[in-house]
Amino acid sequence: MPSSDPELLEPLLTKVMRLAAVHGDAPAEVTPGVALTTTEGVLLVELLAIGEATQQQLADRLSLDKSRVSRLCLALERKKVITRERDERNRRNLVVRITELGEQAATRLRRTWRDHHERMLAAMSAEERNGLLLGLRAIIREFGTPHRHGDHHD
Repeated sequence: MPSSDPELLEPLLTKVMRLAAVHGDAPAEVTPGVALTTTEGVLLVELLAIGEATQQQLADRLSLDKSRVSRLCLALERKKVITRERDERNRRNLVVRITELGEQAATRLRRTWRDHHERMLAAMSAEERNGLLLGLRAIIREFGTPHRHGDHHD
């Protein structure tokens, strides 16, 4: 059984984060004429799942700050994959809706991600998949835990 020593895991986590950053936010054409960054794709796929939302609701769901979501929505609106309109119930909010072009792009992107994940998982042994599942749950839990500056886990 491989060691789970944090000194061995840290370089692997750093490598995964670098790979995600390098491959993650380069625009890729997901449907003819529509190129999206990974972050734009995540927002669009989320919107496909929920139908419509305010920018604040999207920020909360994606754990992004509202200004980042606003910039993402502006970019997606320019690409004609979403629309934004003032909320009639609260004029301070913008309601974000996916367009037909956006639905096509998000559906294709979701399918591409699923196929890619299935290929990666199929290449792993059952033991590796179980270890990955356990580790990912811990990482997700850690991302969801607020930490004060100066907190350390030794």
